[in-house]
Amino acid sequence: MWKKGLDHSQKKSHYVAVIGGSVSGSEAAAMLSDQGVRVVVIDQNALPYGKLEDGLPKWHHNLRDKQEKEIDKKLDHDRVRFIPNLKIGRDFAFKDLVDLGFTAVILANGAWKDRPLPVKGIDKFRDNELIYQNDLLKWYNHYHEPDYNGKQYVIKDEAVVVGGGLASLDVMKIVMMELVERALKERFGDNIIVDQFELEKKGIDKYLTQFDVKYEDLGIKGATLVYRRQAKHMPLKQPQGGTQEAKEKAQIVSQRILDNYKKKFRFHFIPEATPIDFIEEDGKLKSLVLQKLRTLDNGKLEKIEGKTVTVYTDQVISSIGSIPEHIDGIPYDGDRIKTEGDDNISRVFGYDNVFAIGNAVTGKGNIKTAKDHGSMVTQKLLDEYLQKNTQAFDMELEAYNEEIRKKTDAKIAEIFKQLFDKDVPDDGTVDHIWEVSKAYQDRVGYKDYKSWIESHIPVRYEDIIAEKKATKK
Repeated sequence: MWKKGLDHSQKKSHYVAVIGGSVSGSEAAAMLSDQGVRVVVIDQNALPYGKLEDGLPKWHHNLRDKQEKEIDKKLDHDRVRFIPNLKIGRDFAFKDLVDLGFTAVILANGAWKDRPLPVKGIDKFRDNELIYQNDLLKWYNHYHEPDYNGKQYVIKDEAVVVGGGLASLDVMKIVMMELVERALKERFGDNIIVDQFELEKKGIDKYLTQFDVKYEDLGIKGATLVYRRQAKHMPLKQPQGGTQEAKEKAQIVSQRILDNYKKKFRFHFIPEATPIDFIEEDGKLKSLVLQKLRTLDNGKLEKIEGKTVTVYTDQVISSIGSIPEHIDGIPYDGDRIKTEGDDNISRVFGYDNVFAIGNAVTGKGNIKTAKDHGSMVTQKLLDEYLQKNTQAFDMELEAYNEEIRKKTDAKIAEIFKQLFDKDVPDDGTVDHIWEVSKAYQDRVGYKDYKSWIESHIPVRYEDIIAEKKATKK
C-alpha cells in the first residue's frame, strides 16, 4: 500500500485516474501500473466487475469467475489504489476529479443505462409492466442471495421482449426458464429442486423429461420476441469478410441460431415489427401495438402503411441496447461520449488529458471488445502521452515505445503534441490525491483489495443449488 510521505524518488511518476474497474478499466490500470504509473481506479459499485457481475447471465459462471480473477490480478497491485462505491457525477463531481491534478483521467465506466423504448408514454409502467434489460439481469443474477434488497420482478406468461441481439436471446431464456420453474413449483412444490443451470444447458423439453412432464402440461402460453428485421438479419453471427457470400453465410447461421433457440426454449417470434403504441386498462398495460415493417434489398426498413399488429401482453421487456449514463462535465455526441481525433486514442472533446475507452466509446458489450479497446487506447497513452515525460522505464522499453511512436498516425501526434511536455504531478499534488482517495476508502471501511473483495463477493446460485441437492440426498 502507498504511504504518505514517500521519498521524492518514489513519488516521481505519472498519476492516472480510471473511472470503472471492469474489463477495460482493469486492462488500462494493469498496462499503466506495469509501466511504473500509479493509478486510482474508481468504481460505482462495491465490486469492480461491472456487467460480468450484473449483466452476464448467471449460468455463465465459469466465464464470470475467470474474468473476475483476471480483474483481481490487475487491480491487486502496489501501484493501483481501488476506491469502491464512489459514483462520479453523484458522489464526486467530474470537474473536481480532473482538478485534483492527475496526469490523465480515463473513462472506462461502460454503458449502464438502457436505451429508452421509443413508445411515447410507456415509461410510466417501468418496473411494473415494463422492465428494462439491465434491471432484469441484475435482478436475475442476484435475487437468490439471502440479503438481496434490489428491485423485485415476477415474470409473466405471454411477456413480450423487444430486441434482436444475443443479449435479447439471453433475456428470452431467462423469461422462459422463470416461467417453467414457477410452473414446476406450482405442480410439485418443494418436492423438486429446479436447477436453472441444468435447465439452460438441456433446454426445456429435455429438462422436463426427468419429471415425466411435457411442456404442454405446464399450461404456459410462452413469451414472444419482437424484432424489427427478419431473423436472418439478427446480429447473431458476424460475416467473416466483406463479401456478399460471407454476408449470406452469416445470415444463414443467424437464422439457424434463432430457430434452435426457439425450439430449445419454446418462445415465439414476430419479425419485421416495432412497437409504436400500447393499450391500457385501469392504468395497467394490456397490449402492445406493433407497426409492421418491410426490409428492403438495400437493408433499409420501410413501414407498411396501415398494417399494425396488436399483441396482448401485460408485461414488456425492453432489450434494445445500453448507452452510457451522462455525467455532468463530460461532453456527449448523442448517446456516446464525444471524442476527437483518431478513434484509437479517444480523447474526450474539450479536454487535453481525459480519454474514454471500452463500451462508453464502442457501444458494444462484448468482453473481448472492451478489453481490446482498453489495451489499444492505454498503449497509445503510454506511447504518445506518458512515456515522453517519464525516465523510469528501461532503455529496451524506451526503444520499443519509440518504434511504436514512429508508426503513430500523424493526426494523433498533432492532437497530443500539447501533452508531450506535461510534467508528472508534484509532491503536493501526489499527497493531495493520496489523502482524497484514502478518505473515500475509509468512508466505506476499505482496508485492502483482497479482504474487500472476499467480504463482498455475493452468495452464488451454484452454491445454493449444490447445497439444496446435497441436503435432499
